[in-house]
Amino acid sequence: MNRINYLLLLGIGLIWGSQFFFVDLVINSITPITLAACKALLGTITLATLHLFSGKKERTQGQSGIWKSLIWIGVLEAVVPFILIGWGQQYINSSTASILLGTVPIFTIIFVKIFAPDEKLPFKKWISVIMGFGGLCLLFAPDISSISFAGNFMGYVALLGASLSFAVSLLLIKRLPPMSSIVAMRNVLFVASVILLPLAFIFEDPLRVQLSWQQILDVIILGVLQAGIVYMLYNILIRRTSAAFASLTNYLVPLFGILLGTVVLGDQLTWNAIAALFVILVSLAVGEKSQTATSHQQP
Repeated sequence: MNRINYLLLLGIGLIWGSQFFFVDLVINSITPITLAACKALLGTITLATLHLFSGKKERTQGQSGIWKSLIWIGVLEAVVPFILIGWGQQYINSSTASILLGTVPIFTIIFVKIFAPDEKLPFKKWISVIMGFGGLCLLFAPDISSISFAGNFMGYVALLGASLSFAVSLLLIKRLPPMSSIVAMRNVLFVASVILLPLAFIFEDPLRVQLSWQQILDVIILGVLQAGIVYMLYNILIRRTSAAFASLTNYLVPLFGILLGTVVLGDQLTWNAIAALFVILVSLAVGEKSQTATSHQQP
């Protein structure tokens, strides 16, 4: 692996890990559905612009089956998690949110067994799931007996819901026929925009949102980077290396999320959060090792 591949890996981890940091900066001034709609719309515009300047012609017209899949992916990859991340971070800090989103690979393993029961999963994959669940228990444990658990619990549920949604969408994305990642995610974010914009006007009042110039810039960064460019970079990394190497971003997202949350925002990182992070990262390492071993055994 050359230096560019590792720079791409670090860049993707930083972009995805920093989303919780930027959400924290704006969530007290903009409502969750409106924020989700802004992210999806800005991401759509970004990827559409990139595709326009790429000079490649690729259409999905007349392929109703693909569009049905894209609609479901749009709901599960953007609509549900975008709303839940913004809503959940009203109750928990960015560091805790990043730890919870680091559980996506663990839930993916569970859903693979549910929706593809014939697919054999190595024993180490199940060890990974059990360890990941133990990490979540460590994260929740100190709050269970406290008065503040009610508020924190809502945040936990929201971020775990976002993680579950991402995991299901990942399975659907893997089933898409070969097509440009930019085109696929542009269409996914377009679907999300079509759904989220009306919802924002029905349940909230986007026109009355007042943001500072700095917060406007933060929202633009969330849309352009976290919901747009990062998907292009992820696709480039997969093409340059492999899906196994690109999946290492799962380790970097919570690390960068915690780093930005504690250093810049002053989040209080408790002993149980550190322990939970360690256990979840180890569980991902166990699962990734078994995946690599399996792929090496295949002819």
